[in-house]
Amino acid sequence: MNTPMFNTDGNRVFFDISGLITYIKKIDRYSGIQRVIVELITEFAQLSDPKLIYLSWCDPRSGVQRCVRLSEIGQDTLASPVKLRQLFHPWKAAHSNLPVLDRYRNSPAKYFFHRTKLDVLSLLRREAPFRKKDMSSKSWRTARWKKTPKSISGSRRTELPLFELATEGDHLVLLDSSWQAHQSQGFRMARTHGMEVHTLVYDLVPIVTPELTAGTMPYIFYDWLLTSQEYTSRYMTISEATRCDLLHFFQAHNIQHTATTVPLAQAGLSKTEAAEEETQTQGPVSSRISFDAYPHLKDTSQLSAELRKVTGEPYALCVGTIEPRKNVWRTAMAWKYLVDQGHLDIPKLVFAGRRGWLTAEFDLLMKGTGNVYGYVNIVESPTDEELRALYKNCQFILMPSIYEGWGLPVGEALAYKKTGVVAQNSSLVEVGMDLVEYCDAMSIESIAEAVLRLNDPSRRATLEDKIQTAHLRSWTDVAQDMGQAMYAPK
Repeated sequence: MNTPMFNTDGNRVFFDISGLITYIKKIDRYSGIQRVIVELITEFAQLSDPKLIYLSWCDPRSGVQRCVRLSEIGQDTLASPVKLRQLFHPWKAAHSNLPVLDRYRNSPAKYFFHRTKLDVLSLLRREAPFRKKDMSSKSWRTARWKKTPKSISGSRRTELPLFELATEGDHLVLLDSSWQAHQSQGFRMARTHGMEVHTLVYDLVPIVTPELTAGTMPYIFYDWLLTSQEYTSRYMTISEATRCDLLHFFQAHNIQHTATTVPLAQAGLSKTEAAEEETQTQGPVSSRISFDAYPHLKDTSQLSAELRKVTGEPYALCVGTIEPRKNVWRTAMAWKYLVDQGHLDIPKLVFAGRRGWLTAEFDLLMKGTGNVYGYVNIVESPTDEELRALYKNCQFILMPSIYEGWGLPVGEALAYKKTGVVAQNSSLVEVGMDLVEYCDAMSIESIAEAVLRLNDPSRRATLEDKIQTAHLRSWTDVAQDMGQAMYAPK
């Protein structure tokens, strides 16, 4: 048993993952908030008695709050979106992407065609097409039709209704985006049962900047936040900036609540067990290569030809959903402004993330300028391995967002010893500290000037030297702070 590193009260801790379960039904890779959830639960479990740590969720069919001990499904399952999908959505798991077909992940028709083609070639024992993909026909058949282990399928896990197990004084921790009315009903019941309910607030984007959200999201979020006071024992926020926004909201509604800041990490991407297995498995061609002699080849060997070309040239990296809040239009316009001014030696610009909403201006700019004269590349929905390679090989990152609750990409870049151009607003100054160049997010010229400063190798080197000696927060630090906030005397 792990020795607890913070004082606990001996009660069970249930982490609600209802939103995470819904997310992996459609998407089989973590990003943003999903990473935070998994990292926090994993680290918290390492610092606690594992017998006391549970996962809970609202069963969408029955509406019943259910739970299972984390140790029964394993932390490796929680860390892997593919394994978690196998656990909760076994009928969907059969259609999960195969890494070798990742280039078609955004085109279901092409994905199905090439998968079927390789199925036939595999049954015919045609080795040449598979050797080109560093595979054999046998390894393809194994990947395609391997049976789901019982430990993953869930046949051995012991699920129970939450309120049959939970007792007064137990903790329910809400790390997820649990905004649905039926979820709030379950949280109210937890409070009625005498549980301590802890709500982590990431940001107040829909309220503070409603112009950056779509549909009725501002009203839905507002209603949830107002409702959350009915069941929340303690609030936590991921930055001091979010805490200030939340306290302002409380004041506007005369709500007698406070909040504790639990800043997130400045850490690199963790490798899921599934990703580690894929990296360690070598095919008939890669097994002959000395990656120690050619480390860059190792970093880029699994990348597509297009992405390999991107990482082979100087570039700056902008990570996050392609949407207005990330300020993608002004960021791209800063590149156009610089090129039009004759600064032709600036690095290329790479946007890496899922496509979001309200991108008409950005799309028109890309179409009308030929992706800013070829200076801009877009990598949609990168895998962890692709994103890791992009961080490692970039010159610097950009995050001139209009508003953030924390700013994970800034912290991730710092972990890879990369500086960046960062907006001087909201929580971003808490993450970037004095290790980045700041800009005015609303000024294209200000963003461009910050880019020019980092285009100077000596300036980058100065900041990178500071990063080497800076104290960056780990996920262990975050879990410890969360535990202290949860167990602090009232």
